Amino acid sequence: ADDTKETEEEDEAVEMNGANQKSSIREKLGIADLPTVLIVGGGDGMGGIVSQAQAVGEKLQQIASSSGKSYQMVVVCGNNQAAQKELSPSQTSWGGDIEVSIQGFVNNMDDFMRASDILVTKAGPGTIAEASICGLPCILSSFLPGQEEGNVPYVVDNGFGCYQGTPEGIADTVQKWLEASTENEGNMLE
Repeated sequence: ADDTKETEEEDEAVEMNGANQKSSIREKLGIADLPTVLIVGGGDGMGGIVSQAQAVGEKLQQIASSSGKSYQMVVVCGNNQAAQKELSPSQTSWGGDIEVSIQGFVNNMDDFMRASDILVTKAGPGTIAEASICGLPCILSSFLPGQEEGNVPYVVDNGFGCYQGTPEGIADTVQKWLEASTENEGNMLE
């Protein structure tokens, strides 16, 4: 019986350390300590990143308005300066209940992943591997036929994400996972 209690206490300590780590990483990145959706499009900011960010931003604002909670979206545009410029209007255009951080190319993607709760990305193998190591659930938004296509069933079949090919589908999945996280004590995919 004592072994079980010690294991539960160790699990709780690890969980608390992870939560504290996420908060400190967010502070280091200069972003708010809120439930965070990270949208990335690879080094070139591909895959419809603007329409995805707009749909997710609108959905987060709806969720925030109806729940009274605040949320955050971080968009890493890579080298896509046009996307970065288009998504960088004043905070008021996103709504008052969400924080939005628009980034260009970053060299610390691992920190952004560890600071986030949901990842929206194309099905690149490096990003998927890094997200799985971080325990970050993935919404795959697109894939290169042949080269990345097999990554979609890998993510889905192993239970750490899904595929949604439209901005609206991505936004709806974000809502579903955030609501499930609240209901299931942080576990979005249950």
